[in-house]
Amino acid sequence: MWGDTDDEARQAEAETFYFTNAAPQASMFNQGRALWLGLEEYLQEHAATFDRKLGVFAGPVLDQDDPHYRGIQIPLRFWKVVAFVQDGALAATGYILDQTPLVDDLDAALAEAAATGAVPPLGAFRTFQVPIADIAVLTGVDLDQLILVDRLGAPVTGETPPPPGRTSSTWVELGSLDDLVLRG
Repeated sequence: MWGDTDDEARQAEAETFYFTNAAPQASMFNQGRALWLGLEEYLQEHAATFDRKLGVFAGPVLDQDDPHYRGIQIPLRFWKVVAFVQDGALAATGYILDQTPLVDDLDAALAEAAATGAVPPLGAFRTFQVPIADIAVLTGVDLDQLILVDRLGAPVTGETPPPPGRTSSTWVELGSLDDLVLRG
């Protein structure tokens, strides 16, 4: 949290917890320190070390093919864009968390969960660093100013996550935080 005053910083933090800023997700998504939460912590620590302020924008990638659970569609992908000042200029990076190809027999799991009242088991997930322009296409969010300063430096292709075991020309699958690309 940050702002010109302590009150402004507290207000900015509080505004991230509005109900309209919530999406159903598996607990591992936002608690997985290895990448998704770890990525945000890494960026915050980096910002603190170099006295930088971050703007973090995030949300679900809503897709008409996302599965339904208890009458609510559950997004299988989430996005995050981080904006910051690097060497006196605006810079940004974009990320997608995806579990789509790793959800095992989702229809059967959802049916069993509905019958028993249990929470359906969701598969493992993958995290990608992606062109911010691809996030804009997938989400319909206007990210034009951040597309211009994307540090990935990859051409925009409108790709979606590659299947497990395959690579992408622009989506960088992150196995650890050492895989981050921050080109100048």
